[in-house]
Amino acid sequence: MNGSTLLRRVYLVLQPRVIVVVVVALVVEVGLRISTVPRLARLLGVRLERDGQSGQQLPAGSTNDPPVLWIREQYTTVARVMPHWPFGNTCLRRALVLGHRLRRLEPALVIGVRHDEAGQLAAHAWLVVAGVVLDPLAEQYAPLRDLS
Repeated sequence: MNGSTLLRRVYLVLQPRVIVVVVVALVVEVGLRISTVPRLARLLGVRLERDGQSGQQLPAGSTNDPPVLWIREQYTTVARVMPHWPFGNTCLRRALVLGHRLRRLEPALVIGVRHDEAGQLAAHAWLVVAGVVLDPLAEQYAPLRDLS
């Protein structure tokens, strides 16, 4: 690794948004170990979707349209940091961290299930912001509903 590559990596790691994602990931990690997902989601400012709905789609051109470039920047930062996370790069961790970063847009955390190729039950977590699903894999899963 030459000097300029090392400096570029150090610069990328020391960006404020990367540092914030690492700190939030630490909070998520501790929260997953000592709390429940609903309580942790609430602490992070993420609504847990319990009725299987993914929110309402906003009409095109609405003044409430989410800031797409800002969302993409947050998504990209989380996507760059979490693969290096030593405790695992799970969809739930990514969704909670990204949900916290997008909390001012009132994201909904959706947890879904499906049967995989071997017939085993597989679960997945994703975010919905203003009716927009932020994970292309979400369409393969059926959202869980609160049966209580």
